[in-house]
Amino acid sequence: MGRTIDQDVHAAFVEFKAKEDDKCMSVQCIYCQQIRAKNTSRQKEHLLVCPGLANHPNAPRPQSSAGDGIGGAPNGFGTPTSLHQTSSSMSNGMPTHTTPMQGMNTTQTPQGVSTTPQRQTPKPAKRLPQTTPVSNLPAPPLDDVHAAFVEFRAKEEDKCLSVQCIYCNQIRAKNTSRQRQHLLECATYLNVMKESIPANNLLHRFDEGDIARSLQLPTPSLELDFRMSMKVNPGISVGTGLFGHRDWVGIVGGQWAGRWGKGIIIPGGQDNQLVVKDLATRIDATYLLQTNDEPPAYITAKSKGWRTGPKDVLDSLNDPQIADTIAASQYKFRISVELETGDERYAFLNTCLWMGSGCRRSSEIIFDAYRVG
Repeated sequence: MGRTIDQDVHAAFVEFKAKEDDKCMSVQCIYCQQIRAKNTSRQKEHLLVCPGLANHPNAPRPQSSAGDGIGGAPNGFGTPTSLHQTSSSMSNGMPTHTTPMQGMNTTQTPQGVSTTPQRQTPKPAKRLPQTTPVSNLPAPPLDDVHAAFVEFRAKEEDKCLSVQCIYCNQIRAKNTSRQRQHLLECATYLNVMKESIPANNLLHRFDEGDIARSLQLPTPSLELDFRMSMKVNPGISVGTGLFGHRDWVGIVGGQWAGRWGKGIIIPGGQDNQLVVKDLATRIDATYLLQTNDEPPAYITAKSKGWRTGPKDVLDSLNDPQIADTIAASQYKFRISVELETGDERYAFLNTCLWMGSGCRRSSEIIFDAYRVG
């Protein structure tokens, strides 16, 4: 009695579980070593296009037909019926049958009688180590893994879902761990991720293969933390020094308020300004904050940055009569701010950094400080 198509299909695949906790079996083709989800219909379809099977001219192959959509012969494979009949030769007292695997090993005896070796259970082929793209990208988060694959059922009666990678179109069994591992080996995905790194979109970039080109670094955030308003005296001209014209600006007080506190500015601070070409001014201020607590906390503050813009606008800022009429959007007043205190209630400020955007008025400096996250 001949073998059925299901028997021949199953003989061409080795079943296994990638992990002990996998609910679904996977199979590996013994001809081309491809791995896929266990599904008889899809295994039949695979044999129609199997590149490994195509390299064996003597091996039986499925042929299209209207019967089961796979083979033209009763068993689904278009092979001579003699290959599926009981041979007169006996091996260990048992009749032998030709299977797709045995068809490749058929030999002729001197008498011209076709014999086949005894059928052995196929052993799982050793998977050769794959050459994967060199990448230092972190493992993609769960949301990215799910977004990178499209779920589907090959047929309505399939119990297990399959997934297809949207980057390289590879199909595999649905398994989150193996999908994440696939993305780390998918050249298309890795290239997309590298291009999404902001540093790789600059005019100049690191060489291919350099670790600095594949590192995904967090993007800093800015969150408004407090506003400062400090009263200042008119600047005192110190004169032209080694690096430019020096102005000494005394801080006579002020106030501040924000997310973590409120208070005043103690008189006595100073801003050692450096005026360079086209009136661009370097800010270098040091002053002392006092909180409204009881007892109060004292916090030293340092502000450094630049006030730049069109020369006529900067010149107007030095005129007390019209300085208050100049909109802050007509020039740039950007500073960095650092705070330091020995009071345990505000110790968290010692390791923070702020970026400020401000304006210059006739007798006042106002700026918003954004904490860098």
